[in-house]
Amino acid sequence: IDHISPRTFETPVSSFTMAAMRTMLSSRLSSSARPAGRAFAAAATKPQVFSIYRYDPERAAKPFMQEYTIDLKQCGPMILDALIKVKDEVDSTLSFRRSCREGICGSCAMNINGKNGLACLLYIEPGAAPIEIQPLPHSYVVKDLVPDLTNFYNQYK
Repeated sequence: IDHISPRTFETPVSSFTMAAMRTMLSSRLSSSARPAGRAFAAAATKPQVFSIYRYDPERAAKPFMQEYTIDLKQCGPMILDALIKVKDEVDSTLSFRRSCREGICGSCAMNINGKNGLACLLYIEPGAAPIEIQPLPHSYVVKDLVPDLTNFYNQYK
């Protein structure tokens, strides 16, 4: 549609064409945005369990996984929303980085269910198994989900 000039749509016949194009595009976008059989947080009826990596070098000798149960009806659709809910309402000692919430800065990068990604861009996909959240596997951990970025910044200089 970007390459078609606005004049193309000024004729009476083209009003049908424009409506047909809108219908076609909206049906393609809605079907590609949500694959069949995929559940999202807003449609969840059961609370979701999150298994989150915890490590505080001042208190614990070993890292461990701690489970939190979140009611997804009271939470936003993204993994980052669940982490914020845990920190604000369940366990204020949880530490993680966040900044832009738009997938630009990369500060919320972590390992979610075995795949590296940005918590602000990944949807919560409800299921019976806990959603496992860990820090990035290639970095040292300062605390909980906060990676040590010293080497990254030294290489960036």
